[in-house]
Amino acid sequence: GLDNTVMYQNVTDGSSVFRVPEIVTRNTLYYEDDWFKGKPMRVNIGVTFRYFTSYFANAYNPILAEFTLQNEEEIGFPTFDVFFNARVRRTRLFLKVDNVSSLFSEKNYFSAPNYPFRDFTVRFGLVWNWFI
Repeated sequence: GLDNTVMYQNVTDGSSVFRVPEIVTRNTLYYEDDWFKGKPMRVNIGVTFRYFTSYFANAYNPILAEFTLQNEEEIGFPTFDVFFNARVRRTRLFLKVDNVSSLFSEKNYFSAPNYPFRDFTVRFGLVWNWFI
């Protein structure tokens, strides 16, 4: 499967105060199938690509606990996530590798100026829904 979201945004009046990236995209390419005889396990394996164009994002001021305007640092970067999900009845197992692109790209990505975006991370877990 392929799920795509592409958003174009443009501030016509007040762009000096309200700042947003011009293009934001999220694209997921995945494989989904039932495994084993009798189809007891549904699996979902794929990769997600996210990107937003560079822009002067608002800076966070922890003393004021507010975001403020800044004109010094632009942020905008691509990320890749890889995932594996398996569902058996009410139980779901997952493995997700966040920001794989940080392994081979420059370490210069921020969620806000001076606040780094999360680095390469491996998450795994078990979700067991008791009453569904």
